[in-house]
Amino acid sequence: MPRQLRFGLLVAILFTGACRSGPHSKIGIDSQEGNNAPRTRVVLLGTGTPNADPEHSGPAVAIVVDDTAYLVDCGPGVVRRAAAAYEKGIAALEPSKLRLLYVSHLHSDHTVGLPDLLLTPWVLGRDAPLVVYGPVGIKNMTDHIEQAYEEDIHMRIDGLERLTKRVSVNDPCSRDQGWTWRSADGQTDIG
Repeated sequence: MPRQLRFGLLVAILFTGACRSGPHSKIGIDSQEGNNAPRTRVVLLGTGTPNADPEHSGPAVAIVVDDTAYLVDCGPGVVRRAAAAYEKGIAALEPSKLRLLYVSHLHSDHTVGLPDLLLTPWVLGRDAPLVVYGPVGIKNMTDHIEQAYEEDIHMRIDGLERLTKRVSVNDPCSRDQGWTWRSADGQTDIG
């Protein structure tokens, strides 16, 4: 199955699964309705292209279900756009809560925000590793980013900040052969 088709299937399963919540569930986009707010929201964090357009951040979408944000891609500005959405009332997009990422493909405009997504939420108090899913090469990319920032990570742990938890990526893929995803109930694999 072609990778783009597998990615589309993954997003459809996530979105469909997120929306299965009973007769009173709502789906909305960036609503501030208090207790009547939709359980699932789609937030466009960036709609830009590889062009350096100051009006658009790089490609990134958040599918927010209750208190969990599922990020799809991490173009430039993803953490700052998430912080802006948090300031507008979407609690799941508080930067320290960003924990789940699905990368559609490894073009730079879809991944250049990955170092920021790895490091900034950790510095701000993320208490769990970032879980990254993606195509062949995503593990290699995240490993090299961590290696590139090794000195910064070391200074934040052993320096004045004394952060106690090392930044880490929880790689759910036991093989580097393409897409893999397991549903929360452990019953469905795509790979």
